[in-house]
Amino acid sequence: MKESVDMGQAEAASRLAQALRSGHRVITAECVSAGARDADAVRRLAATFLSSLDALVVSGNGGQGISAVVCSTLLAGQGREPVLTVLTRDRNRIALLSDVLGAAALGVKNVLCLPGDHQSLGAQPEAAGAYDVDPMQLIQLLSDIEGSGNGQLFIGAEAYPHLRPLELSIIDVRKKVKAGARFLLTRPVFEMASFEEWMSAVRREGLHERVDLIASVQPLTGTEQAEALRCRLNVPDEVMTRLCESEDAAAEGIAICAETAAALKSVDGVCGVHVAWGGSPDVAAAVIAGAGLTPA
Repeated sequence: MKESVDMGQAEAASRLAQALRSGHRVITAECVSAGARDADAVRRLAATFLSSLDALVVSGNGGQGISAVVCSTLLAGQGREPVLTVLTRDRNRIALLSDVLGAAALGVKNVLCLPGDHQSLGAQPEAAGAYDVDPMQLIQLLSDIEGSGNGQLFIGAEAYPHLRPLELSIIDVRKKVKAGARFLLTRPVFEMASFEEWMSAVRREGLHERVDLIASVQPLTGTEQAEALRCRLNVPDEVMTRLCESEDAAAEGIAICAETAAALKSVDGVCGVHVAWGGSPDVAAAVIAGAGLTPA
């Protein structure tokens, strides 16, 4: 059990929060709103195996589909448990708060605050970024709303176990927890030794008693993708070798991802595993089955 934190209405409203408090390691997966252009597409997605998971993390679409807010509210209307991702890149604080509170009024009680990749890296590189607040400031703004008793939000943020020096990552976690984050979703893990080193530091600080940590995995489709992620997310040589030597790199990437997910679920302080599957429910299903993961 976590250190006593007054979750109040948020814990009662969020099924994800309830699952985490139960002590069961939750299973979540990415839901890419860019793959949905209308309500029927979201309903079809909701009807897949994803409906059995503890929550669906609805990511932004870069202007290529319906908004994450709409996708999240449609999923909530289908009885699913969405986590709305909000990017501080795209809106000022007025619009961000309006989006989150509007979605909450329609049943979306979980929100993940992220900065977003620079727009020059996406499908709309000419777009202007807002950057009125950063995720830390947005967490604080939302926490202030919760503190006033006006909301029912379960607030989350991102953690960076690959970041070195290690102390920088721990400082980031500490600040987000202090600002009001109740759960943290890590960047994808590809190498267990460095992740376990990070978790040891988290446990020494007692941070795992103050926030729910969900570790992410991502299946690699081949060596090109792995090379692109290698420097940013610490993809190890062993993974690169396995992908290069495999006759089916995509299948090998799923196998590697499943092995990592299986290892993560036994790490002390990890409350769940998140699968970033890049738009293919079949890939997520293969990872979850291969890792022997079971939703709450």
